[in-house]
Amino acid sequence: MYTLDAYSTLNSSPWTAESFGGDPQKMKSLREYVGHAMVFSTLYCAGSAIIGASWWPIYGSVINNGYLWWLYRRAAQRGAKAGAVGWGSGVSPGWKGLSW
Repeated sequence: MYTLDAYSTLNSSPWTAESFGGDPQKMKSLREYVGHAMVFSTLYCAGSAIIGASWWPIYGSVINNGYLWWLYRRAAQRGAKAGAVGWGSGVSPGWKGLSW
């Protein structure tokens, strides 16, 4: 849970990353915050492993960080491919193009 909490605190959603994937500055920012989340959650899980004398928090951190790194990377690549630079471009229809 520490890993998931770190990502929800330090990042927005993969959907948001996909919506802005065509903006190099926003992708630089995304990579920075994913890095912060990985370091923060890993340190927290390492502390939990030491306190609890168990490797399970480390295993969970590695699995969750691997999955979330892959998920955000894929979202950014999709957004870059679509040329999405904001809520109203690429894969994100924005308010004017909103349809259900």
